[in-house]
Amino acid sequence: MRQLVVRARAGGQAIVEFALAATLIFFLLAAVVDIGLMYFTLQALRVAAQEGATFGSYPVQVANGNVDIPYAEITNRVYGAAGDQGGGFANLRDLNANGRDDRSENLHADPRSPNAFIFVENLRGANPTNLTAGQGCRGDQRGVELQNGGLSQLGVPICWIRVTVRYEYRLFFPFAPAFADTVRLQASHLMPMRSSFFTSR
Repeated sequence: MRQLVVRARAGGQAIVEFALAATLIFFLLAAVVDIGLMYFTLQALRVAAQEGATFGSYPVQVANGNVDIPYAEITNRVYGAAGDQGGGFANLRDLNANGRDDRSENLHADPRSPNAFIFVENLRGANPTNLTAGQGCRGDQRGVELQNGGLSQLGVPICWIRVTVRYEYRLFFPFAPAFADTVRLQASHLMPMRSSFFTSR
């Protein structure tokens, strides 16, 4: 009888230990899966931001011979960086993670808004680590800034474009009610402006 009681206690103790250890193990496993998926999502966002910045680094000629940055086409490039389906780790066709196509909601209508999911900045400065956001490069003067290949009169790059892509990552394993259901991820890419509108003197 005594041996049965000891065996029952040992079995009950093992179940309690397993329950305590399994909670921690499953929590860590869920965290590892979500962190891995976030990493792959960030990689997709980096590629999309680079695609948009590379395309946007070539300004286009608009009315009256002026040169401007093609903001709408940059958002299209970012939007389509994941292909036609937009699937994969980051659905670039649903950056706000509401389950609907962003174009149907006109989500990317204003890429110059700092709160946009695709944010395009026209920056100015000779030092890429210290650029002025408020004063973008001009494209309305012949032989200056955008019409000079994004270069200063001394041939130094002074015109830059930065594309930032934001994404609401929906957690695969919501850990607890204290945590949010989504985490905002973002990636940026900075490039000097390049232009075929260089004017000779």
